[in-house]
Amino acid sequence: MDARPGRLFVLVLAAALVAVAGPAHAGSIGVQLGVDRSGVDGDSPPNSQYIDKYGLVAGLQGEIGFAHDLLLSLQPSFVQKRSSVQTATTRSGDPIERELGLDYVSVPLLVKFAKAGGRTYFAGGVSVDFLSAATLAGQDVKSSFNSTGLGAVLGFGVVFPVGRTRFTTELRLAQGLSNINSGGIAAAAGALAPRLHSSGLQLIVGSLFPMGKR
Repeated sequence: MDARPGRLFVLVLAAALVAVAGPAHAGSIGVQLGVDRSGVDGDSPPNSQYIDKYGLVAGLQGEIGFAHDLLLSLQPSFVQKRSSVQTATTRSGDPIERELGLDYVSVPLLVKFAKAGGRTYFAGGVSVDFLSAATLAGQDVKSSFNSTGLGAVLGFGVVFPVGRTRFTTELRLAQGLSNINSGGIAAAAGALAPRLHSSGLQLIVGSLFPMGKR
């Protein structure tokens, strides 16, 4: 997959944040790290089911205030979505389980609604995801998945101020809105169904450092 469109998209969004930010708007940048209890939902092959597993979330975050108690946040991140396809065997015995691994460069654009004097917040927005790798039982099945996807994000976070730095802990639901499956090797082998959506429950910790004088 050509990564240039994804990089261009991130640069455009970053430029938009910079353009919106002005002397009257407080801006912050930082990092974030977390875990994603992820999976896929939708159709499943006969005698099969999908099992959620854990993956990594790591990236950057930047935010600016644009109205009272409202912030715009851009969070480009590397996201591992891990699941497995469990298929019942025709004979008595243990089912066959094949691990499905999807790696994305995810770019959520969120609006944060600050509450309790900025100590908590609700967040919501959309995420554009760019597929970088896909494997099923160790086999490359990237051709079976669409190169880009769209998702919805909802979250609740708690803020811990330490000096000028703000540490955050957020519980987030990330739900895919578009079909991630495009057919190909895995679908032809009957391991994946024609319609699939990603989903994830993420726990993310991060830090934010103010830019400029406050």
